Amino acid sequence: MIFIDLDNNPPPQEWIDKANKLTQQLIAEPNLQKKKQIIDDNAKVWGEIKKHLLSLSHQKCWYSEAKEKYSYYHVEHFRPKKQAIDDKGEDKGGYWWLAFYWRNYRICGAVGNTKKGDRFLVRSHKANSYTDSIDDEIIYFLDPTVIDDPLKISFIDTGEAIPSSSNSADWDYIRANYTITNLDLNCEPLVEGRKSLWTSIVLRIREIQHLINENNANPSASKTALIKEKIKELRNLASPQSEFSATASACLYSSGLEWARRIAS
Repeated sequence: MIFIDLDNNPPPQEWIDKANKLTQQLIAEPNLQKKKQIIDDNAKVWGEIKKHLLSLSHQKCWYSEAKEKYSYYHVEHFRPKKQAIDDKGEDKGGYWWLAFYWRNYRICGAVGNTKKGDRFLVRSHKANSYTDSIDDEIIYFLDPTVIDDPLKISFIDTGEAIPSSSNSADWDYIRANYTITNLDLNCEPLVEGRKSLWTSIVLRIREIQHLINENNANPSASKTALIKEKIKELRNLASPQSEFSATASACLYSSGLEWARRIAS
């Protein structure tokens, strides 16, 4: 998962104006089934800004950071528009008034979006009306548009996503575990992709450290240039543009080497 800055990246105003008109139609319609029909009749609207949303993540899924391993991209509603299913399978009421609100959209691979479906567990202060503030909700899903939420998931050498917290009683652990499970972030293609990247980075780290040791013992311009070239390769793997960049950063940090950790930060 990577942080996506929505505050500084709104879609075109023309689209926002159109979406706002649809939201006002939903608010004005008293019948819930008719509200749902308005949503269904205008389902193409959120797809119109898919390219814009993808551009914010360098064409990656916002949750998995995958480019192809997580299947076709969907524009998903973070808070589900028609029903919100809790951990007991009960519908606690959808967020129909957010159906055309662009800040409620996330780019998600089909694997994760299918698993998530209408699941949305709220611990307390659930919003049940457009007059209720969603900012007061205490929710289980980690949100890639919240700056510190992606930090609550980490990765290990097996390629698995894990909670950053090691205490299973911590709220951060509970949220991370819920997110990993209900977005299928440890499906086989993702785990294999992350494991392959981790192995590649470990080999590069060892190669660079060997070159550093040799250069410290017997300095040369060619070794210095090669070290720079290899470090640049690692920086590229950990850059936001790269697939599984958070995994790359976790691997670099786990090395215990100060120079590698600086690349990760």
